[in-house]
Amino acid sequence: MSSSTSKAPSTEFDAKYGILNLNTPPRSPMCGRYKQSFAYYTLRSRLPITLTSIIDSITKDKDELISKYGEDSREEIKNIIGSISKLKYQLQTDKALEPFVGNEPDIEIWNNFIQNMDEENNSFFKACWLYAECYMYRRLSSFFENSKTLTSFDYFAKQKQNALMNSVVCIEEILNVLQGVEIAYDSFRLMLKLNLWGNRCDLSITSGKQVQLGNNPFDLIRSFDNKILIDNSESVFECLKSANSNKPAVVEFVCDNAGYELFTDFVLADYLIKSKLVEKVRFNLKAIPWFVSDATINDLNWTLYYLQNHSIPILKEYGKRWQELLNNKKFEIAPLDYFWTSPYEYYRMCNINPELYQKLSESRLVIFKGDLNYRKLIGDFSWSCTEQFITCLRGFLPTDFVSLRTVKADLICGLLEGQAEKVFEIDKNWMTTGEYGTIQFISKPTIYDKAAITSSLSME
Repeated sequence: MSSSTSKAPSTEFDAKYGILNLNTPPRSPMCGRYKQSFAYYTLRSRLPITLTSIIDSITKDKDELISKYGEDSREEIKNIIGSISKLKYQLQTDKALEPFVGNEPDIEIWNNFIQNMDEENNSFFKACWLYAECYMYRRLSSFFENSKTLTSFDYFAKQKQNALMNSVVCIEEILNVLQGVEIAYDSFRLMLKLNLWGNRCDLSITSGKQVQLGNNPFDLIRSFDNKILIDNSESVFECLKSANSNKPAVVEFVCDNAGYELFTDFVLADYLIKSKLVEKVRFNLKAIPWFVSDATINDLNWTLYYLQNHSIPILKEYGKRWQELLNNKKFEIAPLDYFWTSPYEYYRMCNINPELYQKLSESRLVIFKGDLNYRKLIGDFSWSCTEQFITCLRGFLPTDFVSLRTVKADLICGLLEGQAEKVFEIDKNWMTTGEYGTIQFISKPTIYDKAAITSSLSME
């Protein structure tokens, strides 16, 4: 597959760390050793910028933090800045992923994973991109978790909150339109697409810079209709309204970004309850600050508080409505689970975390939001873009589920023959811009092709 990165000549860095001026070979793990991949660009450029921006932000807000967390935090802030700088150096010099040694609740999960890595692939640029990127964000969180004064500090909170506040014009427009929405397939598809394109607002892809939405989100949705490469909306609708389903009418959101996207999660969840398509919506959130803008429980609670206390009446009305749905357990926050911030792809869930797999299997539908969830569904693996979704899932089929994803990484499956080539003719960087999306549904059949899944497992 083509990539969005420049095909620059080899540098001293590339020679020193064995970087190859190639695309990721077919049917192999995506990693930073391939210079013409988005993995290389992420590790070489995006992630160091993210770490630098956190150092800058903490330095700028140091006095405010000391005022809030006490004088003892002064030295800890200095130490944490030093730790982040060291992590940045380790990333930029392709060091090995070190075991965790602190009080992290998921220390066993991570250290077992690191211990089982092949030694020759245990470094930032040689490890699978998914593993290296997840490790960086997990290590970053550990610096704060293992402090005495800053354990509750979310170093991405301001950016996430600003992302919501900067979206107020869009939010008001959407809520006004919702007042007159009738319950029908067309309106369901509109809510699904609204939620899909909410995923464009991903601060990790922009290293924390705000995404501008424009003033009319429904115009945006209509203008993007030809950019939905896979649209299984009708199958999702049929799954939800199936009277023959023996599953309880519960939908699980595996959430992605806070801010505007989390707001669109609420909009879709509200529609599902109001339409009586489901009885309960459960939100699975991140246990720690993650990939800059991923939603935590604090983000969800802050969002509801912000809306309930807003001066615009319709924001206040819906904030109170959604808080009431939460109080009445129509909306539910799932118990925190560190699997969502582990390095593991989802096909490993049934072995690593069978309780979570079982919980998902009991729901009518799971909605996986965003690019990282997509990467974990099919793995950071250079599948052919026409490979079947079921093959790439490698046996992960707890229940019916849909992936709502705007494409921000150079991997995809389930496209038609020639479809990717046509899009490349329009935009050679389409796989990393977030301007194309997929609504990709899969149903768990009673009997499925085990041979195809077994053969895909043998490709690891």
